[in-house]
Amino acid sequence: MIIKRNSWHYKISNLLPSFEVYNDNLCLYFWRIIGTCVFLLCCVLFLCFLFYIYFTNPVWIACTIAILFAMLSVILPGWAIYFVRKKCGRPPVMPGENIIFEYIKAKKRKICPLIKYID
Repeated sequence: MIIKRNSWHYKISNLLPSFEVYNDNLCLYFWRIIGTCVFLLCCVLFLCFLFYIYFTNPVWIACTIAILFAMLSVILPGWAIYFVRKKCGRPPVMPGENIIFEYIKAKKRKICPLIKYID
């Protein structure tokens, strides 16, 4: 399978070090993507927990949560789309190979194809 270095899943998986050296087949690559997403989600939840502990007064907690919810519900979707498009580029029209479908096919065949990274 051929993976382009400018694809969104390559850029997400490449956030952690020593990426291409140890990910030479599709199964490891797929679980690396899932692991990176879970790691980022845990970091965000941990930061939210620290923020929650900082404000111990229930009135502060309620006001802070209400203000953050209002601000994030307005700002975060647009900012996230802007950041993803800036970091990963616009999504392609329709790639030839979809990483999820290729992983499912590989699991059914019980063999993981090798990956070749191209620019």
